[in-house]
Amino acid sequence: MSLVPSTDPKQQLITSIRGWMHMDNLVESFNRQATNARQLRAKHEENAVGLMKQMGLAASTIQVSGASLQLKKSKTTEGLTWAYLEREIPAWGTQARLSPEQVASLLKWLHDHREARETEYLKKTLDGSKAPAPLQ
Repeated sequence: MSLVPSTDPKQQLITSIRGWMHMDNLVESFNRQATNARQLRAKHEENAVGLMKQMGLAASTIQVSGASLQLKKSKTTEGLTWAYLEREIPAWGTQARLSPEQVASLLKWLHDHREARETEYLKKTLDGSKAPAPLQ
């Protein structure tokens, strides 16, 4: 599928790269804005939660602009990272009376059989050297 109306492959490449650069810069800008917005939202949330508790409103529902806000608690567990497995499986192996060789064998098997995913992508690298010659 081509996003470029030209039939010349070189022109299609030039147009695609220019479009990609523009979109990449736009995404970077949006990500910075989103990060700033999340940080500000977190500060407002922390302040509002503190005030709700201080005012005895922790169990209340607050109606605002077509929505309602309630103070809730949630519990999330950490992901099963490789570092976690390497730390906890030997501890489990000791409790289960497995030999260090059995534990090492299990860790090796898990390491060797992890799922891997390959993707192709364009990577932009900024450097201080002079700009590359434009495509013509």
